[in-house]
Amino acid sequence: MNKTVVKKVGIWFLAFSLFAVHFFSRGSLHAEEGVTWKQMFTQAGECNISFPSTPQMIQQSLPLGDGMNRLQYDVYLAPHEDTGVFLLLVATYPMPISGGNEAAGLEGLLSGIVNHNPDNQLIYADLTQLLGHPAMDFLVEGGKSYFRGQATMIGNKLYLIAMEGLKGQLNEKVYTKFLQSFQLRH
Repeated sequence: MNKTVVKKVGIWFLAFSLFAVHFFSRGSLHAEEGVTWKQMFTQAGECNISFPSTPQMIQQSLPLGDGMNRLQYDVYLAPHEDTGVFLLLVATYPMPISGGNEAAGLEGLLSGIVNHNPDNQLIYADLTQLLGHPAMDFLVEGGKSYFRGQATMIGNKLYLIAMEGLKGQLNEKVYTKFLQSFQLRH
């Protein structure tokens, strides 16, 4: 199986598992009002970001379609005022994404998120830059919820910074604060 197919399969697995992790853990997260935002470093130390509350970390390893490689990822989830959940996902692929294929990988991730649920609707998506790297900025709505995020691929890493909550309650100012707190450490 060629590397492009392996990466696309990995991205689909990632999108599916992202939603599974969120829905299974959503009930166990509760926000405390008035908590100061806290800077958090990822376990591997490759980046840091500020959350409105202490995030819960979930690690996962998924086999890829080639039967030999695995997609490793860490998900950090933190609630905000019982109206939303902040998320940082760091996925590590077995091989770097070659130059020029980042946009296709980001489009594949977004397609997986949108197509995960038949009620999901892509409100907008823009290719942009995040810290000098190609990024996908997007908003997806489905049923009673929204999923606002930005993703970037750097080397063999995918970073997804997102906020999920009830439709009509998206606070773009709070989301922007979260997004702008993201920093790479290498």
